[in-house]
Amino acid sequence: MNLISVSKDKERLIRRILVCVDGSKSSIEAADMAIRLSQKHGADLTALHAIPPTIRCDYIEIELLSFDQDSPDPILAMAKAEGQKCVDTVKERASKIGIKIHTEVILSELSAVKTIVEYAEEQKIDLLVLGRSGMSGIKKMLLGSTASGVVTYAHCPVLVVK
Repeated sequence: MNLISVSKDKERLIRRILVCVDGSKSSIEAADMAIRLSQKHGADLTALHAIPPTIRCDYIEIELLSFDQDSPDPILAMAKAEGQKCVDTVKERASKIGIKIHTEVILSELSAVKTIVEYAEEQKIDLLVLGRSGMSGIKKMLLGSTASGVVTYAHCPVLVVK
């Protein structure tokens, strides 16, 4: 039986695992862990890349939500392509060991934290896996702001990979 211990008295089956990736080394390590857990527990695996509503390029903030999602805008197209590259990397790694995986790239109207938490709830995820810190560039923080927010608000257990 594939169980994860939640507390002294409760255990939960792992049927659906969500791994959040942003292309950082930490998120790729989280993806590798999620793939191994999926294989061990026979769980469905989903790789998610959430594009935030605002992208910061050097000193310029670009509001992506002002763009039509179906328009050929180069910045939005680049963000989607980079997100797809992230989830495709996970899909390739999972496929090598025979794990079927679903991938999603979402342009979010919300923060990355809210997007991840809501997606996990909607998809009835049993375990959320993400890296300790992402592409923010803030190396001194012990736990990245997205990881910290997801741990705080997620409805299910969260595995943060160092």
